[in-house]
Amino acid sequence: MHSCPSYNSSSLIQKCDGKRRAVIHLLVTAITIACFFRSKNWRQSGRYHTTALYMIVGNLLYLLLTAGFVLWRFSPEFELLPIVFELSYTFIVFPLTVLMFLNSYPQGRVHIAKHYAKWILLYSGFELVLAWNGRMLYGNGWNWYYSTAFDVLMFPMLLLHSRKPLIAYAVSVPIIILLVWYFKVPIEPIARAILETRWSPAN
Repeated sequence: MHSCPSYNSSSLIQKCDGKRRAVIHLLVTAITIACFFRSKNWRQSGRYHTTALYMIVGNLLYLLLTAGFVLWRFSPEFELLPIVFELSYTFIVFPLTVLMFLNSYPQGRVHIAKHYAKWILLYSGFELVLAWNGRMLYGNGWNWYYSTAFDVLMFPMLLLHSRKPLIAYAVSVPIIILLVWYFKVPIEPIARAILETRWSPAN
């Protein structure tokens, strides 16, 4: 095992700390993949692939809307672009956990309540550990409590989408509008950039 250099150099210390943080996110991705393939019902995930895509699209929309107005983001920011870690969660960690949540969805009120509690605690607890270690950063009024409240809302929405996707999309729209309004996310620059992007034929 190699330890980080102890030279009196702030750049080396920051670089070493960034590598430690990167390892955490890579480890989370690897553990998620391993847990998914060790789960009992992973082979039936095909019937829930649209809900996994729903999760992916939702996170990509967040990245688009908050490109210049971050509410939360993963750390680090070192040699690799931060977007690499965002995309690893967007395309691997989040959709695989969605599939595990739906694949193991139980019957009976008590079992369902325990199922929701387990996944909400898993998401919120993991984020709390990341935030405590400086690997999750918040801004513009967002905090861990808002993330937990969002988790409480998110998992029922995932189940709704798996059963009634059109209704889930219809419910998602006012939720997004409410969050954008409440946190005062500036959408004018995004709208302007989209409107100004035009196809220009070659001369």
